[in-house]
Amino acid sequence: MQADLPIALFTPTGSDGRVAEKVLKESGFDAKVCDDMGSACELIKSAKAGVLVIAEEALARKAHDELLTALENQPVWSDIPIILLTGESELSSMLPRQLSGVALKGNVTLLERPVRIATLITMVRSALRARQRQLDVRDSIEERKNAERAIRESEDQLRKAVASAPYPLMLHAEGGEIVELSSAWTKLTGYDAEVLRNTSEWTASGEHEIPVKVADETIRNLLVDVDTGDEVVHLGERTIRTADGRTRTWDVHRVNLGTLPDNRVLNLTAAIDVTAYKQLVDSERWARQEAEEANAAKSQFLATMSHELRTPLNAIAGYVQLIQIGVRGPVNEQQKQDLDRINRSQLHLLALINDILNFAKIEAGHIPVESAPVDLEQLLSGIEEFVKPQLQEKGQQYVQQCNLHGVKACGDTDKVRQILLNLLSNAIKFTGEGGRIELRCEIEEDMICTKVIDDGSGIPEDKLDAIFEPFVQVDRAYTSTQHQGTGLGLSISRDLARRMKGDLTVKSELGKGSVFEL
Repeated sequence: MQADLPIALFTPTGSDGRVAEKVLKESGFDAKVCDDMGSACELIKSAKAGVLVIAEEALARKAHDELLTALENQPVWSDIPIILLTGESELSSMLPRQLSGVALKGNVTLLERPVRIATLITMVRSALRARQRQLDVRDSIEERKNAERAIRESEDQLRKAVASAPYPLMLHAEGGEIVELSSAWTKLTGYDAEVLRNTSEWTASGEHEIPVKVADETIRNLLVDVDTGDEVVHLGERTIRTADGRTRTWDVHRVNLGTLPDNRVLNLTAAIDVTAYKQLVDSERWARQEAEEANAAKSQFLATMSHELRTPLNAIAGYVQLIQIGVRGPVNEQQKQDLDRINRSQLHLLALINDILNFAKIEAGHIPVESAPVDLEQLLSGIEEFVKPQLQEKGQQYVQQCNLHGVKACGDTDKVRQILLNLLSNAIKFTGEGGRIELRCEIEEDMICTKVIDDGSGIPEDKLDAIFEPFVQVDRAYTSTQHQGTGLGLSISRDLARRMKGDLTVKSELGKGSVFEL
């Protein structure tokens, strides 16, 4: 304290000042001799002196007036202690004018000379403590001003940030006072924030009775007091009525920003207009429902038509067989050939109808899939018999490799057989005469993978995904003449594989063959 606050000395002669300076410094004080009253007054003005020690003889008229002016111009917190050294016996009589004036205007302590050093030191120390308390008050006032300035700047920045936000923001105090609204808020609602700043004013204005009533309900709906603590709270969706009577849906969040000087909670409420999103979700829901209904109707139609078509086809097959065995009389060779063509066409058409019926059942979820142990070795041992006629007709080589040694898969035996027969039939169809068909079965991690490999025409790379879609064939112009079909076989096979927790994939290169893997 003593080092920070020097003692200003102003005496009529230089030697008196130097002696006093030496005494004070030896006692641990920082003393500074002033050459004139102007220097002393400058220390008072700048608050760089702790105590002013003045000899009575130094208060000439000009110095006296300068000191009084400096004392009158002190800040409200400042009252610098002055130790005034008077002449002997002056304190027992009326003070001279120059002393009484200073004593009235300043914080003056009079010491009659000669002064004992101990007395002077005690008075200086007491004066320094008083001055230090004054400086503490000054620092406290300055800190408070700085804090208030920072708060004002922070509030201004917060208001500007809220006002310029591109989405609805509301700064409001507990009890309903609206401190600031973003321009997006007023733009979306159509209400003027400058006219009606408090919810109590919404109903107090009679000039716009109807919209104000609606606005009051809208704002009160959002200003419900909620204890948010220090966390951001999701208030959920709120229905907003705009000034033109439209209804909007806002998703609202709120956060507590602290308390105001009057202890009211200050909140920031943020909203996002989700009206368009909800309308989109609703429209998608309706569209999905309509699509599902249309899909169900399509599947029902296909199933019904397939049943209706199978009845006359079975009748055709029955009558063809009766004629072939001679029930209606002898049949010549030409007629037998015609009957064979009719029978093959009937079987082909029946196969197409069965594909459509199976597809409709799968889409409708009416085909049950079992989950039971499947012995692949046993199943594959008899599968060649189903495709042997097709292989022999085209002179193709068939190779089968399966050494699972009792390992079983989890699935549906009939569905696995159906998938493999479909894959083998396709391989035979799209492989030329003398080609090679291979059926290979192996274990990969926790799955049993069965591959059907051919060296046939292959599939274009841009069609590899499309071939599993319903009614899609690789080359319609080509296959419609040589390999008729519905384009449902692979779609049905992949769906069945996935229902058994497996999958059906393909790798192929145009002109070099394909590998289908179950």
